[in-house]
Amino acid sequence: MKRILFRFVVFAACIALIFGVFHAGAYICCLAEETRGAEYELPIIMYHHILKEKSKQGKFVISPDEFEADLKYLKKNGYTAITADTLIRYHEDGEPLPDKPVMITFDDGYLSYLEYAVPLLEKYDMKAVVSIVGSYTDEYSKINDRCVSYAHLNWDDVNQLSNSTHTEIQNHTYDMHKISGGRNGCSKMRGEKTEHYQKVFTEDVKKMRDLIYQNTGKNADCFTYPFGFLCGESEEEIKKMGFKMSLSCSEGINKISRDSSLFKLERFNREHKRPVEKILEGKN
Repeated sequence: MKRILFRFVVFAACIALIFGVFHAGAYICCLAEETRGAEYELPIIMYHHILKEKSKQGKFVISPDEFEADLKYLKKNGYTAITADTLIRYHEDGEPLPDKPVMITFDDGYLSYLEYAVPLLEKYDMKAVVSIVGSYTDEYSKINDRCVSYAHLNWDDVNQLSNSTHTEIQNHTYDMHKISGGRNGCSKMRGEKTEHYQKVFTEDVKKMRDLIYQNTGKNADCFTYPFGFLCGESEEEIKKMGFKMSLSCSEGINKISRDSSLFKLERFNREHKRPVEKILEGKN
């Protein structure tokens, strides 16, 4: 009798375990499907330079007060600033995004980011994606010029920022942030052979990717197009190189799901007297 009772208890326990695992698995699958089917609106704000001098403020330069006002608005209205890595992890692994994500990006790697933006990001507990140009960073690593009006971050700055909790470093080319010799940024020149373009473009971008890894110990998986200039070959090449997303300069709100592309994401340029409030409320 005791043996029969024991077998019954073991049998019942096994059934309960099987049903428990089944329900847990079904619940996990349900969550995964729910995450995959979710769609987020992701505004990306593009900043460049922050200066106090009113005479220098314009299309690509805003004041520290304007940047703080943007952060206040985002915080008050429930936005959470995410990084490229956060977005990639959502896309690849299903890690959920916050209800109202926003991405704050800074292009070119000006020293003013460290001087004015970082203290405010820390104050409001926000994060930013900083896309640096390798040739600029190399230049200011060789000279002791810390004039915030025009200087760029050096590699010590980049390493310091990369190890902080408020900044993510990404790739903005090594030396293609210019319009010269018939080439606009990363675009293909008229009459240029595809093989030549691929060689020039990949050598530049790979050099920058290697430098970021050497100086930070981290992979830069997001590519930011200088001036927004690109071509079909550039998109093909960055995908071959293993980049997982790219940022353009076209304007619009990105509709993000796990099935959507993370390439050529659109951004709003935040210029002087164009507050983020007007951008996000459609008053621009």
